Amino acid sequence: MSNTSQTTSQQEEIDLGYLIKKINHLFKRAVVALYEVISFYLKHKFIVLAIIIVGFAYGFYKETTSKPVLNNKAIVIPNFESVDYLYEKVDALNAKIQSKDSVYLKSIFGSNQRRVKKIEIEPISDLYNFAAKSRENIDILRILFKDQEVSEFVEDITTSKYFKYHKLNVKIAGNSETEEVFKQIISFFNENSHFSDYKNDFIENNDWQIEIHKQMITQIDSILTSVISNAGQSNQGVLISDNSQLHNLIERKRLLAESSLKLKMQSVDFKDVIKVVSVDFNLLDTEGFKISPKIKYPILLLFFFTLFFFFRYLFKTLKRIAEKSEN
Repeated sequence: MSNTSQTTSQQEEIDLGYLIKKINHLFKRAVVALYEVISFYLKHKFIVLAIIIVGFAYGFYKETTSKPVLNNKAIVIPNFESVDYLYEKVDALNAKIQSKDSVYLKSIFGSNQRRVKKIEIEPISDLYNFAAKSRENIDILRILFKDQEVSEFVEDITTSKYFKYHKLNVKIAGNSETEEVFKQIISFFNENSHFSDYKNDFIENNDWQIEIHKQMITQIDSILTSVISNAGQSNQGVLISDNSQLHNLIERKRLLAESSLKLKMQSVDFKDVIKVVSVDFNLLDTEGFKISPKIKYPILLLFFFTLFFFFRYLFKTLKRIAEKSEN
């Protein structure tokens, strides 16, 4: 039993010693490789210094002459069932920007055709407000959540039509005449005869509903006034002896008042097919890691310089191996 334990202990010592030797070997190779890298750059120190100076100068030139790409963030309302239309237009416009279709872009932006770099859009998810609008909306959510988690539902772009507000971000180069460029984009979105016709019908129907609500509230007020003035006189005016009927009238008036408020809010929203709620211009992009051109270009030039010598060294090594195999 003791012999077996001793053998196991010796085996563990051998394995540990082998591991330490391998670590030391790897460490020495790393030190040698680091030394060779340093020696390479010291050997070409004047070329490396020239590359750094040229890269820094070019980066400084780019930083001082190029126009910064700034965010212009807005909140918009796609009215008259135009959500899908808006998202498709954004995708189409991004495709034109990507392909640099100057003819198409000039028809929209004129002389500012090169300034628009990208357009981003996403819904502002508000499940509680959506569910509170009607019983039907609650049923829609219940059906959708059977096959989909809440987080997936919110992130799914196909569900964006269920939300009222959407974030629109336009990346524009330079900070001059930004409002004009943004207005050109919104004007482009609103130039649709189909939804313009919808707009007229929606506004007409909305105004009609407001007037109907106003008349119904006036009628309820007239009934309530008559009831109060004729309380206890069964032979005069209109008498509602049941308190539940009086309560129903008051509750009906309250609901009509809430509905009238929503209709008036819609009148404000219905001014445009794509209604701009708010917009902030020329915002710096603070997301993600940013590196100065004065640092980026020297690193890039130094990398390509090193890559050239690496491939040359690799080619010579492969050639030497090939010549040895032939001999």
